[in-house]
Amino acid sequence: MVNELMFAVFNAAAFGMAIFVVAAGLTLIFGLMRLLNMAQGGFFMIGAYTAYSVMGRDVQSLGMFLFASLVGGVVVALLGLVTDRLVLKRLRNVDPHYVLIATFALMMVCTGVTKLIWGVDFFSVNPPPGLDQPLNPFGLFFSAYQLFVIGSGIVVYLILEVAIHRLWFGKLMQALAADPWMSGVLGLNVSFGIALSVMASFFLAGLAGGLLLPNQSLSTGLGDSYLMFAFFAVIIGGLGNIRGAFIGSLVLGLVQSLNTVLLPAVPGLAIYVVLAGFLLWKPNGLFPAVGAQAEAGSEAHGSGGLHRPRISRPVWQALGTATVVLLATLPLWVNAGPLYVVGTVLIQIVFALSWNILFGYTGLVSFGHAGFFAIGAYLTALALRHIEGVPFLGVLACAAVFGAIAAWGIGVLALRRMTGVFLAVLTVALAEALRLIIGFSTFLGREDGITDIPRPALDFGLFRIDLTSSTAYYWFLLATTVLITGFLWWLLHSRFGRTLQTIRQDAERAAFMGTDVARYRLAAFVISGAVAAVAGAMYAPWSRIVTVEEVNWLASAQPMLNTLLGGVSSFWGPVVGAGLFAAITYATRTMMGLSELIVGTGLLAIILLAPNGAVGVWRNIEERIWGRRPALPGEKASDKPGVGKLEAGGVR
Repeated sequence: MVNELMFAVFNAAAFGMAIFVVAAGLTLIFGLMRLLNMAQGGFFMIGAYTAYSVMGRDVQSLGMFLFASLVGGVVVALLGLVTDRLVLKRLRNVDPHYVLIATFALMMVCTGVTKLIWGVDFFSVNPPPGLDQPLNPFGLFFSAYQLFVIGSGIVVYLILEVAIHRLWFGKLMQALAADPWMSGVLGLNVSFGIALSVMASFFLAGLAGGLLLPNQSLSTGLGDSYLMFAFFAVIIGGLGNIRGAFIGSLVLGLVQSLNTVLLPAVPGLAIYVVLAGFLLWKPNGLFPAVGAQAEAGSEAHGSGGLHRPRISRPVWQALGTATVVLLATLPLWVNAGPLYVVGTVLIQIVFALSWNILFGYTGLVSFGHAGFFAIGAYLTALALRHIEGVPFLGVLACAAVFGAIAAWGIGVLALRRMTGVFLAVLTVALAEALRLIIGFSTFLGREDGITDIPRPALDFGLFRIDLTSSTAYYWFLLATTVLITGFLWWLLHSRFGRTLQTIRQDAERAAFMGTDVARYRLAAFVISGAVAAVAGAMYAPWSRIVTVEEVNWLASAQPMLNTLLGGVSSFWGPVVGAGLFAAITYATRTMMGLSELIVGTGLLAIILLAPNGAVGVWRNIEERIWGRRPALPGEKASDKPGVGKLEAGGVR
């Protein structure tokens, strides 16, 4: 028993310190810039690949291993300096939701560059001589390399603790973080100080990639898992607090170790459950953030005015009708491949519209929306596989109900206590927990998922519509998408939708005016979850296979990519974005690595140059061609949206 306990503590410390060396850079850059950098995992991966290029598979000595890790850190630090000048500098004082999405696009760029340079093969690296043998103190066997990881984590923590809280350099950085303007007035070089801090943060990411290289297989998905756990450690400890990140990492390590001992059948699940419980109990973390800047400094959504189109609504309605008619004729003149892509785009339109109910209209962000999608997909797959003659429309309704119930449960617990990045992380944790449960469930097909899902038939008693062919089901998808889109347009342009926009613009003022903000947010969350589940239900018979990949946290990024690409300021933004994203992906599908690079760069360019997406670009073109329409009585000229400003949501 004592031996098992010592092993559990040892493994907890090793796992926790591995997380901490990744989380250290993440928490450092947030503490200074209030920037939650989702690209940290991508740069961690680049550091690992750089170290691998220096040391090779069989490391000759411990000195070479440390040298290669330092090279990885220096290279990533230089990349961080370039990234700060080109990207991060432009993201300061921007809505934190956009920062999350921009750094996610940056992560895609990192993945694409890595694939282009190093390929997609897996590599493994042995521990260096001296760390490749077990140690045997007191009759117990411990891994020398894991002891090295524990020591590295403690050394990194002590250096940062002393540098931040004891040395003049750290205190200057805290002053910059607390009030950059006042620091500049007092003569501090703010730009130089921030650049040094960003380089230090990226150096830690690259160094961690090299030091942890023998701990796992080297692949282009390396940064994802570490990034997730690093995020969790930072959230538990308190955003931007290095002590909190250290303790949060140890807590995660302990939970993981106890999970392995007590629940070996479901490894990894306890971390997500504990994180979700912790966020509900203490959403701001164990420690306050270091050098937190005022939220008021951020550019809020909806800083621009309402757009009034030059082209009249009947013209757009005619164009929309013509597009639907054109899509309806597709099965008559395209083959199965492009038809499948277009059918998937229709489902993605519904999925993106569901996400935009939260982000575009309510000001909430969910990074775990794929969980609702998976609920609908798995429910439909099980119903069609195991219940013969089940009414498909009833299955869609059940999917909506199940999605709404799941969203209601999360919303009741979470929305009164948290918004912003905390809600985003909570939804990620719950979606990942659902993914693990599905992966462990034999009934749900484990990692292989549910295959050979039959397509349904609609039985109306007097007549029957067979949807078993691809063509028939495609037409069903098109009709359903049009109906759902029409319903959401009506809902979001009703009093309910206008109230959501009011809350999004200024929740405190809306509450002061008597609006029950929590109730409206909960209603939006429930509707969004229900529509996402319906999208999943539509998807299962179309693809005829549902796997755990549908609930992966990266799958949750798809609706936000579509929405941002099209434009969050317009109801039709997700529709346009889904089409554009599919076209780009389809055109670059055969280019290994280039696809992620193009998509990531494009999304990043939109965030930086045209945050209102394709719809916003079109509105700017409208103004350039036809000029601005005269201001309405009482409307100021300064209320007009300018280039690079975010417009109010749900205008058209």
